[in-house]
Amino acid sequence: KRRRRGWDARLGGANQQRQAANARERDRTHSVNTAFTALRTLIPTEPADRRLSKVETLRLASSYISHLANVLLLGDECRDGQPCHICTFCLSNQRRLSIKETEELRQLRLVPEVRSGRR
Repeated sequence: KRRRRGWDARLGGANQQRQAANARERDRTHSVNTAFTALRTLIPTEPADRRLSKVETLRLASSYISHLANVLLLGDECRDGQPCHICTFCLSNQRRLSIKETEELRQLRLVPEVRSGRR
């Protein structure tokens, strides 16, 4: 019986260790998810309420940091005759503004709607 008690005590101790490890992992996962949520709020997306995956968040954050560094280094405007560095964020913003402006002009009936060949 002593062996059995010792064995049960060891199993109970291992079970407690496993529960403690699981609790630490849940806390770690919660912390990582909270950090990703905070990072997602800092990255401009289109549409604005789009939920990014963790991989998309990391890739876009890296790209956005590069974009901000280029803006600081080169400024917003390109100099005449100089090649212009355009990142995906600049292109996305230009595209979004162009679509918005075109839609506003359509509403004013200044730009005709483009129709496809399908009926």
